[in-house]
Amino acid sequence: MRAILAICGNTIKEGLRNKLFYILLIIGLLFILMGRMCMQGDVSFNSQSLSPQQVVALATTISFHIIIFWGLTLAGLLSMGAVLGDIETGVITVFIAKPISRFEYLLGKFFGVMGVVLLNVIVLGCGFFLLAYLKTDIWPFKIFLSLAVFILNLMLLVSVVMLVSLISSRIVAMLMGIVGYLFSVGIDIPVYFDALRAQMVEKPAVLILSKIIYFAFPQWGSTQFYAASFLSDMFAQKMSFWPTIHTAGYIVLVWLGMMLLFNKKEL
Repeated sequence: MRAILAICGNTIKEGLRNKLFYILLIIGLLFILMGRMCMQGDVSFNSQSLSPQQVVALATTISFHIIIFWGLTLAGLLSMGAVLGDIETGVITVFIAKPISRFEYLLGKFFGVMGVVLLNVIVLGCGFFLLAYLKTDIWPFKIFLSLAVFILNLMLLVSVVMLVSLISSRIVAMLMGIVGYLFSVGIDIPVYFDALRAQMVEKPAVLILSKIIYFAFPQWGSTQFYAASFLSDMFAQKMSFWPTIHTAGYIVLVWLGMMLLFNKKEL
């Protein structure tokens, strides 16, 4: 356990020394500050004025997606070089030479990257939380519940990028993670929007193929929509905890593959 914590602490220090952490944090805060316009004055939808609670719900949903966008970006950038960077510089031999198993090393790196990413998400979440209260006198506590659910997506993305980085370059690892995430969101959209799903019902072959891909592919999109469902009625909670269970199961599978590859890798 001490070895894992030591590697985790070292990884967090490296992440906090990375300028990208502060650049993305500042950009994220600026986007949230710009989002305050959603909470100013009367807001109407379909010629109907929204109540203060509805305005806050709308602003919270928008800010939630801003926060997760920058969280995913940081997760991809940090995880793509978490292990590969140590291999390229030879630092990894220092860790492996000690009485530290390869599994402990990977866990330390994983928790270190997640620690930096979560710090970014927490700061952005607290920034919006205080801004919303100052503008509306309403405490949007639900945003923290949504972010807590979304942590599973961050864990899976970091795991996938770390896995791919063992067999490819940093850029390829990050691109595969981000493209895979976007593909998942695209595949999962029909599950949450009735109009699109109704169109697919008219095409049985397309519906069957989409269902196969949906259950075979990581459900990043459904987990994101489920997390957002705590903030707005736009995302119905139709699937309950199923997407989160599916995502957690994929994390386990990715880690099994990562350990298999890392144990065979010559360092």
